[in-house]
Amino acid sequence: MKIEDAIKRLAFVKYLYNLSVEQSMKPQPACSAAVLMFHDSIELFLELASEHLDQGKSGVGFMEYWELLAPKLQDDGLTQKESVRQLNTARVGLKHSGILPSKSIIEGFRATTTNFFEENTPILFGKKFSDISLIELVQYPHTKKNLLETQELLKEAKIEDALDKVALSFAQLIDDYENRKRDELGRSPFFFGRSLTFLSSFHMDIKGRLGDFVDSIGESVEALREGVKILSLGLDYRRYVKFRLLTPHIERFIGGKYNVVRVDRGQKGKPTTEDVQFCIDFVIESATALQEFDFEIKPRVQPSLADVWGS
Repeated sequence: MKIEDAIKRLAFVKYLYNLSVEQSMKPQPACSAAVLMFHDSIELFLELASEHLDQGKSGVGFMEYWELLAPKLQDDGLTQKESVRQLNTARVGLKHSGILPSKSIIEGFRATTTNFFEENTPILFGKKFSDISLIELVQYPHTKKNLLETQELLKEAKIEDALDKVALSFAQLIDDYENRKRDELGRSPFFFGRSLTFLSSFHMDIKGRLGDFVDSIGESVEALREGVKILSLGLDYRRYVKFRLLTPHIERFIGGKYNVVRVDRGQKGKPTTEDVQFCIDFVIESATALQEFDFEIKPRVQPSLADVWGS
């Protein structure tokens, strides 16, 4: 197996791991599902490792991978065997007997799973687990390109430039998804009314209470249009709100050009590295959500007069 293919599959393993960490943070009994997810992420990793090292065979038991892979590894081979065995026991008890582990035990399994990946990814694939990028899961080329550039800017501590790029990546993601679903007349199923930006009291030269009323209506309609569109795409609106507050505004022009308009942060303080990482993660999550159900509408071929009249 090529290392490039292995890294792409590792990105999915890390995605599942991240979901399991989020699940483990929830209150009981919802957090118990993390035990199953931790186990699945490790099992996918071990299956990938056996293929990567050409040590695969049918019917391998979960705990047998340590011995199976040992001949291809130096020193003591894979780590965390006994800790993972405890995770496996808890998973069997939960799945087959409905035994719910305590919150403290789940926190221990979170640490076990984290240590497993951090210690064994370099052993098997020569890369740090933290360097495995979920951007590999993104299928939209423009979005993926800008996310990779965002990541490089973040490494250079260019926070504002990174936020510009990640905002652009999200705008391109939405436009790419939407544009391939327009009908033959160019209408989008995600169009919820025309913008009222140029129908403000200023543009209409209306003053006083009537002007305030016009502006209030415009702001309300714009907020509704934006919110309904995000929800109709199946994205997490609460996370989108945070993303929107952190990133600059993106203006779209006819012809496909974009312009980045940075926001005045006032007293909110400067954005941090963690803020940029949140934005990157949000765009990746949004892309994977859209990829779950993506399609393209081909323009219908208009019949000729000869076809209509049968001649």
